[in-house]
Amino acid sequence: MTEATSERNQQIFRTGFGTADLVSAILVYIGVFQGLPTRYWPVDVPAIAVILLFAAAGSGLLGQAPWAPRVAWIAAAVSLTLGLLLVTTLAVTASYLSGIYGPVGRGGSLILGLAAALALPYLVVLPIAQLLWIGPFRAPTEVTAASTARSAPSGS
Repeated sequence: MTEATSERNQQIFRTGFGTADLVSAILVYIGVFQGLPTRYWPVDVPAIAVILLFAAAGSGLLGQAPWAPRVAWIAAAVSLTLGLLLVTTLAVTASYLSGIYGPVGRGGSLILGLAAALALPYLVVLPIAQLLWIGPFRAPTEVTAASTARSAPSGS
């Protein structure tokens, strides 16, 4: 009964994270390619990477592909790194604008703070939760050796 419950929980998490990854890919696309008025390669290239990784991870998790946890781990690590960089940059820029430009800068810092608050759940909180669910990264040889050791008969 415990094994069936564990398998059901894993299926619920796969479906939840797969759906969240696909939604995040769509939101990053809308935020960067529909929301920003001009194209700027230091923003566009990481956004494309995050969109492709989230889309691959989400479709793999929903399709129960054997490679899906590894891609989801990579997607979560990349998006967490880029998300922390984005939120930190927005916070530093907001504090600079507020300090240098007075009341006008406070308006700009409010907008940047709102942008950071909108990015936080999808580019920081979701990847942290996903990394905690997946666990530490394991190289393919470690996984193969561990599964072989478990399946070997123990009595000889």
